[in-house]
Amino acid sequence: MHVAAEGAARRVRPTLGLVTIGQAPRADLIPDVEAALSGVDWVEHGALDLLDAEGIARLEPRGGERTLVSRLRDGSRVRLGATSIAPALDDALRRCVADNCGAVLVLCTGRVEHCPASVPVFHAEDLAHDVMVRLVGEGRLGVLCPVPEQLTDIRERWEGRLGRSVIAAAVDPYTAGLDEVAAAGRRVTTGGADLVFLDCIGYTREQREVLAAEGIRAETARHLAVTGAVRLLSLPRYLLDRPQPGTLGRPARYDFLPLSFG
Repeated sequence: MHVAAEGAARRVRPTLGLVTIGQAPRADLIPDVEAALSGVDWVEHGALDLLDAEGIARLEPRGGERTLVSRLRDGSRVRLGATSIAPALDDALRRCVADNCGAVLVLCTGRVEHCPASVPVFHAEDLAHDVMVRLVGEGRLGVLCPVPEQLTDIRERWEGRLGRSVIAAAVDPYTAGLDEVAAAGRRVTTGGADLVFLDCIGYTREQREVLAAEGIRAETARHLAVTGAVRLLSLPRYLLDRPQPGTLGRPARYDFLPLSFG
């Protein structure tokens, strides 16, 4: 857990729970979002934290289940089934509540479901995607996702949000080299994309900067989601008590947040 020094400032700082569908701590992620987290205390939990290798293997996608991708504590990449992960995700949310978190951010841009929680639960998918809809405006969106089997779902979800098609390509944020990320970015921009969204929490600031060096305008999910969650945590509680997308199966909307994510 990361907390402020003892004193008056410590007493008024809210605590944000950061839940990865993989394992915590996310040493690859926190350095990219430290500035956004500077105004809150935070704690990390992972859906797979309490599972051994056999338990994790049982959560692999099966029977047409949607594929999610995340990171283990040792830095390796893991593939998970979107339905199979739900009980483990529920457990991670309960650990955040036990740590007195004022709200929780689920660090996944794939659709995940969970049981109701006693604190507001934000989803990186909703926060980051809502910002991207506003940023792209009437332009053409390019989307990068980790693995080819996610492309159909990615295209369908974005078409539902935008009302028009997107240009998508797959490149794994955990295993691909920077040159491969740049090549994927070039593919979608050559196809007509005006703005590229790195649609997985695993994509890094360094990968975004590689695209920027190619003249490609891009945004990472981790930056948009964490920045948005911290802003939401500072709002009056009544604004946070809105339907939880994981329990009702529909996206929350955060278009009341200012569009200045830096």
